[in-house]
Amino acid sequence: MPRGTATIGKSVLVKGQILSKEDLVIDGAVEGSVEAQEHRVTIGPNGRVVANIKARDVVVLGQLKGNIEASGRVEIRKGANLVGDIRYAKISIEEGADLRGSLEMIRVDAKTEPAKAAEAAAKSAAVETPVQQSLGVSGIGAKK
Repeated sequence: MPRGTATIGKSVLVKGQILSKEDLVIDGAVEGSVEAQEHRVTIGPNGRVVANIKARDVVVLGQLKGNIEASGRVEIRKGANLVGDIRYAKISIEEGADLRGSLEMIRVDAKTEPAKAAEAAAKSAAVETPVQQSLGVSGIGAKK
């Protein structure tokens, strides 16, 4: 089932708290706060946002004055203007983006993402390196 996307058009001004259960594209003006914990928030090239944003992923092409907290990825694109602090798991900042603020990487641990951590551990344990194969070991220190 495809995910829905809500859009705030370039002629729209929203003041207050936005809570979204779907991806959100902001091409208008927002003042307040934006929360889309499991989804992506995109500030389009016409977007003018004065708000703190909490989301899985955040993409900024327009203007943002506020802090970002993203459990996934933050992308600051060419032409974007961002004034605020960013907490992120992954980040990319294109040349030509204007960023004034601090960056803090969020470490994903087993308590916050148990399924992903278990999957990653299983994959790394299942893959033998050429060195392990030549030594006759599987995993860390285990003999075949």
